[in-house]
Amino acid sequence: MHFLALGHNLLAEKKLRIHSNYSGKRFYRRAGCAALLFSLLHQVAMAGGGEESIFLDDVPVVLSASRLSQPINEAPVAVTIIDRQMIKDSGAWDLSEVFRLVPGMYVAYHADPYFSADSTVAYHGMVTTTTSDRMQVLIDGRSVYASLFGGVNWSDLPIVLDDIERIEVIRGPDSASYGANSYSGVINIITRHPAETQGKTMSVAFGKGRKEGIFRYGGQSGALSYRLTASIREDQGEDDRIKKPTSVFTFWNLNKYDNKTIHNLNLRADYQLNSADTMEFQFGYNGGPREVGEYGNVSAISRRAENHFEMLHWRRALEAGGELSVQAFHTVERVYARLKDSDGVSDGDAILRRYDLEVQHTFSPFTNARLVWGGSIRYDQTYAPYYLGVGDNQYLYGDFPYHLRRFFGNLEWRARPDLVFNVGGMIENNTYTGTDTTPRFAVNWHVQPGHTLRLSHSRATRSPSVYEKTYDSYWRSPEFYPGLPEMQTERVKSTELGYIGKYGKFDVDFRLFYDDYSQLIDVRNKRSAAGGNLNAGTAIMRGYELQLKAQLTDKTRLIYGLSGGGVKSDNVNGVIYSDSLPKYSHSLMLSHRVNDQWSGSLVAYQVAQTKFNSTDYNPRENRGYFIDANRRLDGKLSYQFKLDGKAAELSVIAQNLADARYFEYRHDNELPGRAVRLNFKLDM
Repeated sequence: MHFLALGHNLLAEKKLRIHSNYSGKRFYRRAGCAALLFSLLHQVAMAGGGEESIFLDDVPVVLSASRLSQPINEAPVAVTIIDRQMIKDSGAWDLSEVFRLVPGMYVAYHADPYFSADSTVAYHGMVTTTTSDRMQVLIDGRSVYASLFGGVNWSDLPIVLDDIERIEVIRGPDSASYGANSYSGVINIITRHPAETQGKTMSVAFGKGRKEGIFRYGGQSGALSYRLTASIREDQGEDDRIKKPTSVFTFWNLNKYDNKTIHNLNLRADYQLNSADTMEFQFGYNGGPREVGEYGNVSAISRRAENHFEMLHWRRALEAGGELSVQAFHTVERVYARLKDSDGVSDGDAILRRYDLEVQHTFSPFTNARLVWGGSIRYDQTYAPYYLGVGDNQYLYGDFPYHLRRFFGNLEWRARPDLVFNVGGMIENNTYTGTDTTPRFAVNWHVQPGHTLRLSHSRATRSPSVYEKTYDSYWRSPEFYPGLPEMQTERVKSTELGYIGKYGKFDVDFRLFYDDYSQLIDVRNKRSAAGGNLNAGTAIMRGYELQLKAQLTDKTRLIYGLSGGGVKSDNVNGVIYSDSLPKYSHSLMLSHRVNDQWSGSLVAYQVAQTKFNSTDYNPRENRGYFIDANRRLDGKLSYQFKLDGKAAELSVIAQNLADARYFEYRHDNELPGRAVRLNFKLDM
């Protein structure tokens, strides 16, 4: 209950920013129930003691939380691990769909109608744009957070699901480790080592509006191992017409233009230079024609994506488990587009370039301690005249530069066998908002073998996107609006109390969180456009998350996620943050292997009604701020066999088994109906 008292005190400090008629009684009842559940779990933990060691052999290890390799019960933040088997059993088609299994994550299929016709993946609600720009996303430590609008264009990533080893999702702010834009959480996608993907593999998939072919070859020559993956995908996206429209008007009867063809090529090569040094090289390409837009609004006459990256990563193993590493990467994202809007036909080309260099050193400064520290520099260039609104203005036309410099560190100290401290932070300087410091403190107490409590407090920031900064610098410049405050970073203070435990066959992860947001940016609302403070938004978010994983038998696995909470805000400038976190969301995956040939899985999702920032609010046409609650059921059945002595697998995957017709994010964004596809995979 100490955590609830702390939350009450913090709220009192902010009461002048919240509506005077706000009453937290309903939240405290829900939080009280969550605290009671936590208390019961703790009693279970205390009752489950034994003579075993404090450190259990079967505790998963995470790599991303603090940049140190740590058992998950000693990480300073909550982490969800999505392993290869979870990805496979989920039956996901898009990478974005996998994150529906993460407690607190909101996923909306192809929600963005304007720039990329892509899905929205957002942690902890407060989604004011489809790009969901408050979460950092990495692939093997390489940031794919887009500079133009923020967020991630999931379909433009040069990666296929079968090349992913695991995904670590940091549930909570982590600017202490990954800097600005790790504001609400971090997703780190870790690919498979080439040594684990040797030989030739082919797979094909086809079904309702979907086709895909993948070929992978892995080889080895002495100390060099490599993997080359090529794929082509055709995706017809949403149904052309909305089955249950909210209005008789044509605009609300037609879905977005979201058909796409995706070509992927990915190379990873790892070379063991000697006993201590390893060199890793990666190259990736993603391209192809993409539809974008919607009826009666901005749409593409033609649009094509062309993206590629190159990354080089050198590692040296040091004594006592230390490591020195240098990583450099270069990314180019290109869009070639002819767009049709109310002004006629426009040039929608965009080019985003990124150059990044990072050095990291891990060592033990003294007994029972480990320290990781390092720094990085980044340079971004953004060219997007249409989307930034600069058009043919010669003064504005051209690349928008962005410089970033960072210094980070995290100290892990084992004060006692049962008590671990993590203290760290990031000092960051960027072109747009200057210098920020984001510290974190966490303590993990192994109460009994297999049962751990975690208390942490951190601060995090989000820097403006290029779009936001351009709006602030040019369209609200002092020449036109003297005396306006300059745009600053968004800020959050986050406190959490967590429990990680093992009871019988169940791995339990439970947390209470309290997040205090300030200086929230909005440039899209008319009330803030001319003379308002673009950093005027504030919000208080409180809630709980529960994650259960259980190997019920040697053939049956259960994974369950639950989250809930609430958001209260002064909703300044008409930006609706209040109640933008679903009061509850569930996910449940049950997988079972019948024998060596047959296996199957069922996955269920349920999300409460969710409020979004006036994306299509119109009470006259029965469209409020809330998107109705929804349920979805997916299933997969697989058969493994031999074909000419080679391992083969045939799967039938059905998404949205009940053919549910519901909306995500907007009242004109209807999830596709039942979609069945066949997948055949052969090791050649």
